[in-house]
Parts: sequence; structure tokens; C-alpha cells
Amino acid sequence: MTAKCSRAGCGAAATSLIEWANPKIHTSGRTKTWAACDEHLSFLVDYLSARNFFIGTKVIEAKHD
Repeated sequence: MTAKCSRAGCGAAATSLIEWANPKIHTSGRTKTWAACDEHLSFLVDYLSARNFFIGTKVIEAKHD
């Protein structure tokens, strides 16, 4: 199963995971994760960074059969 980008209206395959948390509601190390395609990665990171929610990104490793 391939993760899809979390950007509204985008159905592209995700290449990265973005970890974030809203410190007002996500306590004790709880984080949320969004998936992002290459096209929307910077948009989503900028969106979360502007709100001080951004924690980090991880590249989704390609699975080899």
C-alpha cells in the first residue's frame, strides 16, 4: 500500500513523512504525521512551521520485493 499526499486535492504518492505537533493539544510527546509528495513537501512544511508545529521529516524508503 502506497501512502498518498496529505495536501487537499492531491492524490500523488507520498515520498516523505512530516512529523508535527500542536503543543496546546498534543502533550507528552504525542505527534501527528502527514504524508507529502515531492511537489507539496515544502508547502506543508512551511504551513506547519508558520504555526510552530513542525518537528521534522523522514524520507519514505522504497520497498524492494
